[in-house]
Amino acid sequence: MANRNGTQLGYFIDFALWQDALNLLRFQIEQKQSNRHFNTLSMFYYEKLNVSCLNYDSRHYFDVKIATSLFYGLKKEFAVLPYVIPKPGLGLRDCKFLTYPMRAVYYAVGLYLLKLSQEFVVETYKKIKTIESFYGGNITYKSDELQLNKKNIYYRNFHQEFRDLVKEETKSDTENKIVLKLDIENYFNELSILKLLNFLDRFIKPSIKAEMRFDTFAREQIICLFQFISYGKSGIPQSDNDILSSFIGYLYLIFGDLFIDDILVGYKNAIDSHHIIRYNDDIYISITFKYNLEPQSQSFYIHSIAAQIAEVLYSELGLKLNLKTKLYKLSQEEDKNELLKIIRKTSQSNDFIVLERENDENDHQHETSVQSPQEKLDLIFAELIKIKNSKPEDYFVRGDSTQEEIIQEVFDKGVANILDKPENKNKIRQIFEEFNFELVKVQPLEILIILLKDDVIANRFIKFCLNKDIITTGDADLIIKFLCQTGFKDDDLDLIEKLKQNIHMKDIVDIFLENKLNCRTPGYYNLSCIEMKSLSEMPDVIEQTRLRILNERSESFSVALNHLVNEIHAVCIRQKQADKTKFDVNGVVKFLQEKNVAHSIRIKVRNLFDRRNSNCVSHPGSNGGHAWDVTKEEYLDYYEHVGKCLDSLL
Repeated sequence: MANRNGTQLGYFIDFALWQDALNLLRFQIEQKQSNRHFNTLSMFYYEKLNVSCLNYDSRHYFDVKIATSLFYGLKKEFAVLPYVIPKPGLGLRDCKFLTYPMRAVYYAVGLYLLKLSQEFVVETYKKIKTIESFYGGNITYKSDELQLNKKNIYYRNFHQEFRDLVKEETKSDTENKIVLKLDIENYFNELSILKLLNFLDRFIKPSIKAEMRFDTFAREQIICLFQFISYGKSGIPQSDNDILSSFIGYLYLIFGDLFIDDILVGYKNAIDSHHIIRYNDDIYISITFKYNLEPQSQSFYIHSIAAQIAEVLYSELGLKLNLKTKLYKLSQEEDKNELLKIIRKTSQSNDFIVLERENDENDHQHETSVQSPQEKLDLIFAELIKIKNSKPEDYFVRGDSTQEEIIQEVFDKGVANILDKPENKNKIRQIFEEFNFELVKVQPLEILIILLKDDVIANRFIKFCLNKDIITTGDADLIIKFLCQTGFKDDDLDLIEKLKQNIHMKDIVDIFLENKLNCRTPGYYNLSCIEMKSLSEMPDVIEQTRLRILNERSESFSVALNHLVNEIHAVCIRQKQADKTKFDVNGVVKFLQEKNVAHSIRIKVRNLFDRRNSNCVSHPGSNGGHAWDVTKEEYLDYYEHVGKCLDSLL
């Protein structure tokens, strides 16, 4: 492990993990060439960047910016930008756009958690026969080497296995079997990193924890990173193609699986067998009661089990079940059919996926009569005509319907192969003549794939987007999905610029168009990389910077101001090589004068120290005066002048 103190990331993240993180990210980007699942906003952005700065002297980059935790202060180079994407109806999902170096830092910590937990997962958890779970990948370490291949970072086979396992439960012993489908409220936002780390501390072998320095210092650093990414909120980031967020989400509920399994084992007098099947936070619990158990007794046990599961998930993991949690009695044909329908529609819980399906003879009930790709496509066309003749408001709240699964047949390889046939392209032209493109939002990705088969219609769609006065979250999502299908070509520049009209996308688009890694001007005030290089040897300064940034992000400006004072004070002490116990504000101002710092800046720095003394966070007031909170505007003014001061010093 790197020789760093407990306040720095290099205390537990070594250079090998950093290289693994870069390799994983590069490997994902490479998959864009052959797998459109990776055709997403972040991957297009990462692909076009010149990252030679990270690769040419990766060790130096790691030592200076990553291991020291200096990256916390490099706001441009290591940026995290929140945005939202639409959910069905009018719902919204919180997401994060991470710059390339920031994604690599997050991946390094995610891989650390994977490596830390792997022995426990493989040797203990995976050997429990009543539990089978998946997360859309299977990244592992073998002889300390990260194993990467096309299959273990791509969700499809894992998700299909999950669906097949649930469907298998409907085929035998259904008379006394029930399936409980658990639905967790805002799972990724509610996941507690603190609780996860506490679970790992309890369950991981002491020898592994010691080897990987998984102690109080490491746990505090991990919590800090997640707070930094989430702007002081709970949960873990959701980003497109973020396989490690999927893994962490999966890892957290491993402990939920164990609690649920213990509950079910406790009912062995009434339960003949049980099976927990999970894909991230999609949990299905199959329970087969003993054959001689009366229906009334079954109902009693079902209620008792469900109540205990809800209680343990909340008390141990801080998770709440929502109203979508449902019970299916497989002895009732209606319940069984509904469960099969849910499984057919179930997709990866992350909304960023792009489905690609092969034919599955058992996947759709209607396929017994519809076999050929053309017949499937004709059904798709019929659904599109229904959508064309409807109104946008009809889809704000969407109930259960076969429409969604029918249109998803566009991902069937056979259907995709015949979309370019002249007669089908003519039909596409007819359908989209006088089509209200607002209705593309009904199933945006699927409809866009069809729409893009006709250049004339595609150009009309572009004009429709460009003519919008307001770009809502739904509009932005629609434009991004379109651009991901067309490859963000230069011809699409007007459309990319249009995204800026959405408040959540403006800064992201600016970063996308700037197309820079920002290594030379990383965002520590206005200092260049060369000017701030000396900071990497000032851990006391970096620690104050880290704490300042965290409080800025949670908008705790009174606390942030205290760290701002400590930050400039520590720099001056280092530069002067002074005794910090005797180097007060007067010493600082005198030192700044010696360094020819402008009068206005020196005065502002003196006032900053005075403001700290009247800040209610640290002092009740100076000289008998009153203390009051620091406003954002006031803080930013002091921040700007500290930046100018550091520019003179460094």
